[in-house]
Amino acid sequence: MPKHTLSKHERLKSYTKIRALFNAGHRMKQFPLSIYYLFEDKKGVEGKSEVLHMGVTVGARNFKRAVDRNQLKRRIREAYRLQNSELRAELEASSFTLDLFFVYADHQIADYSVISVSVKKILAKLSEELIVKQTL
Repeated sequence: MPKHTLSKHERLKSYTKIRALFNAGHRMKQFPLSIYYLFEDKKGVEGKSEVLHMGVTVGARNFKRAVDRNQLKRRIREAYRLQNSELRAELEASSFTLDLFFVYADHQIADYSVISVSVKKILAKLSEELIVKQTL
């Protein structure tokens, strides 16, 4: 049984890494989420022990109360934590690392089940893209 974790080292916190991700990364939409992602060569990345880093944001423009933003971020992180093991295993076997950033794009608070399905579809698409990148 895979270990479901989301440790401090797996979180994307560096301002420069986040800016690089938004500037040079690719974008994918899967309602109610939008993600930015960037594959990098392991050889070009020094000092990075983790192969998969993630970040989450929920806009204050759509949700004025911090309680609502925090609730959505917790739901996204939990859905990601439970479903990222397959993608992590593929990345460890490959020569790539992946940085991804989830952006909540809806104006309503979605149920956990909706967010979970969205995260699952996103991770499946990223898995497919990794396979394509490996063949190139």
